[in-house]
Amino acid sequence: MNKLSFPNVTELDAELPLYLTSIGHWDYQERTRRPEGFPDYQWLQADAGAGELIVGDKRYAVKPGQGFFLFPREAHLYQPVADNWGVHWMSFNGGLVPSLLRQAGIIRSGVFALSAPERIIAHFDQIHALSLSRIPLLGMEISKLLYAFLLDLSRSVRTGASSADHRLAKLQPVVRFIEANSHRPISIDEMAGAIDVSVQYLCQLFKVGMRMRPMEYVNRERIKRSKEWMFREPGIKMREVAAKVGFDNPSYFSSVFKRIEGMSPEQFKLSHGRNS
Repeated sequence: MNKLSFPNVTELDAELPLYLTSIGHWDYQERTRRPEGFPDYQWLQADAGAGELIVGDKRYAVKPGQGFFLFPREAHLYQPVADNWGVHWMSFNGGLVPSLLRQAGIIRSGVFALSAPERIIAHFDQIHALSLSRIPLLGMEISKLLYAFLLDLSRSVRTGASSADHRLAKLQPVVRFIEANSHRPISIDEMAGAIDVSVQYLCQLFKVGMRMRPMEYVNRERIKRSKEWMFREPGIKMREVAAKVGFDNPSYFSSVFKRIEGMSPEQFKLSHGRNS
């Protein structure tokens, strides 16, 4: 069923970090050619038939379960190559869009496979329904839904999304091991042993699943615990905090804390009123 909505974007809405400019669905997507591109970011998602996208000298096939992202003001053409090419579409803008796209690994226009296409379509339905309402501060409410949409899109289209989800699931026993043992020195061999893999494979899992090295995750867990100790026991000495969260060397604890938090442990205590 064809449907479309063009929200009234006020000056206040245009100052939001995310705002919607149009949304809809075509049962029969027609050939669309834009030599000057489009003023906003666009996400289009096929749910039936087949089509193709042409951006620059690249030509992409677009099938159900896939979507394509278009950056603003970039010449493009998309068209059906089979009957009944059904397409959901959404255009939006805002200062937060570039950083959310980087998280998804979307750095240029193109076609992306989706690990959960039905989840993304559910966002379309929810945002479209809200865009037709007359509630106060509609732009802000839509902005909240857009944020959730882009986070789920990031998870679904990130390079190797299904593989990344698998890696995150495989890392869960390691994460639980770290949480249970961060109060003491932990070797990378122990972490690999928690899921019976090689150290090299463990590092690969962390790189793809969490975008950091295993010991970086361990240190971040320790710094989190150190902040909890400072709040529970305001009078505790920093060398005691360091020992309780698995750092043998108080100076190294302070160095890691400052690198992660941007301030020393003592400054953190003062900034939170824990100066006793």
